[in-house]
Amino acid sequence: MDGPGSQQRMIVALLVIAIAAVGVYFTIEPGNYRSLAWVVLGFFAFRVWIGRMHRQRVEREQG
Repeated sequence: MDGPGSQQRMIVALLVIAIAAVGVYFTIEPGNYRSLAWVVLGFFAFRVWIGRMHRQRVEREQG
Protein backbone atom coordinates (compact mmCIF):
# COMPACT_ATOMS: atom_id res chain seq x y z
CA MET A 1 0.00 0.00 0.00
CA ASP A 2 1.31 3.37 -0.97
CA GLY A 3 0.52 6.57 0.91
CA PRO A 4 -2.36 7.42 3.20
CA GLY A 5 -4.58 8.40 0.26
CA SER A 6 -3.85 5.43 -1.96
CA GLN A 7 -6.48 3.58 -3.96
CA GLN A 8 -5.68 0.30 -2.18
CA ARG A 9 -6.26 1.80 1.25
CA MET A 10 -9.56 3.27 0.15
CA ILE A 11 -10.73 -0.10 -1.16
CA VAL A 12 -9.70 -1.87 2.04
CA ALA A 13 -11.40 0.77 4.19
CA LEU A 14 -14.63 0.53 2.20
CA LEU A 15 -14.53 -3.28 2.35
CA VAL A 16 -14.13 -3.16 6.14
CA ILE A 17 -17.07 -0.76 6.38
CA ALA A 18 -19.14 -3.04 4.10
CA ILE A 19 -18.33 -6.08 6.27
CA ALA A 20 -19.33 -4.10 9.36
CA ALA A 21 -22.59 -3.11 7.63
CA VAL A 22 -23.38 -6.76 6.89
CA GLY A 23 -22.66 -7.55 10.54
CA VAL A 24 -25.00 -4.79 11.64
CA TYR A 25 -27.72 -6.07 9.33
CA PHE A 26 -27.58 -9.62 10.66
CA THR A 27 -26.93 -8.96 14.36
CA ILE A 28 -28.87 -5.86 15.38
CA GLU A 29 -32.66 -5.90 15.44
CA PRO A 30 -34.41 -3.25 13.36
CA GLY A 31 -34.87 -0.05 15.31
CA ASN A 32 -33.02 2.93 16.61
CA TYR A 33 -29.69 1.19 17.23
CA ARG A 34 -29.54 -0.30 13.74
CA SER A 35 -30.38 3.07 12.24
CA LEU A 36 -27.66 4.73 14.32
CA ALA A 37 -25.15 2.10 13.20
CA TRP A 38 -26.09 2.70 9.53
CA VAL A 39 -25.62 6.44 9.96
CA VAL A 40 -22.22 6.01 11.63
CA LEU A 41 -21.01 3.56 8.98
CA GLY A 42 -22.30 5.82 6.23
CA PHE A 43 -20.46 8.74 7.78
CA PHE A 44 -17.16 6.83 7.78
CA ALA A 45 -17.68 5.64 4.20
CA PHE A 46 -18.36 9.22 3.15
CA ARG A 47 -15.19 10.42 4.90
CA VAL A 48 -13.11 7.76 3.15
CA TRP A 49 -14.55 8.75 -0.23
CA ILE A 50 -14.11 12.49 0.38
CA GLY A 51 -10.54 11.94 1.54
CA ARG A 52 -9.74 10.06 -1.64
CA MET A 53 -11.31 12.76 -3.81
CA HIS A 54 -9.28 15.42 -1.99
CA ARG A 55 -6.08 13.43 -2.50
CA GLN A 56 -6.80 13.10 -6.25
CA ARG A 57 -7.41 16.83 -6.55
CA VAL A 58 -4.17 17.65 -4.75
CA GLU A 59 -2.23 15.24 -6.99
CA ARG A 60 -3.72 16.86 -10.12
CA GLU A 61 -2.80 20.34 -8.90
CA GLN A 62 0.77 19.31 -8.12
CA GLY A 63 1.18 17.99 -11.58
